[in-house]
Amino acid sequence: MTYTYRGDDRDVAGDGPGGAARIRDAAIDLYGRHGFDHVTLKDIAVAAGVSAPLVIHHYGSTAGLRTACDHHIADQVNRMKTDTVHRGHLPRSYVAELMQTQKHLLLYLFRAFAVGGEQTDHLFDQLVEDSLVYTAEGEELGLVHPSSDPRRRAVIMMLQSFGALLLHRQMKRHLGVDPIDGPPEDLGPYMAGVLELYTQPVLNADVYRNLMDIDDDTQTGDQP
Repeated sequence: MTYTYRGDDRDVAGDGPGGAARIRDAAIDLYGRHGFDHVTLKDIAVAAGVSAPLVIHHYGSTAGLRTACDHHIADQVNRMKTDTVHRGHLPRSYVAELMQTQKHLLLYLFRAFAVGGEQTDHLFDQLVEDSLVYTAEGEELGLVHPSSDPRRRAVIMMLQSFGALLLHRQMKRHLGVDPIDGPPEDLGPYMAGVLELYTQPVLNADVYRNLMDIDDDTQTGDQP
């Protein structure tokens, strides 16, 4: 069996004789639909068409399987974003792109961010690190403006994009669309707002220029 490594953890790159990738994919689907606390290894084994001991053989434990799922999710998101940048335009929205192409990954992320914890922290960190790479490529291609603090911008964009998952009820109430339960084709009102925010400034830069220097003021002890 072949694995790709990211840090000290492993992720299944292919479906070996025992169906390791099939087990992982079944886990992602079940976790996304039912949550981490309501899915057993036996449930995953049944969905994957294997025996429960085989799940342990491949992943060692529930935590090991969750790690493999997280890494696969991060890899899929990174691949999608990178491919989009190479095609000549940045992704419109993390949520919208996942909604339209791989909703089961979106549902998994919703569950992961809702439950929180150290494992989710690692997943979020990996998403941020990957975004720094493909966003830098976007800058080189002239698709996005440079930032004075690329990491800060990446974190904020992640918070805004995936935060919409946790507020999906409010999105449905106010915009009439639901990134969790609704069809992708209904995301128009949400996407229009996202595009406006990213392409048309809300604030007058000249009036609020002093806010852009807030880090310098803090470090020098100056008062606003």
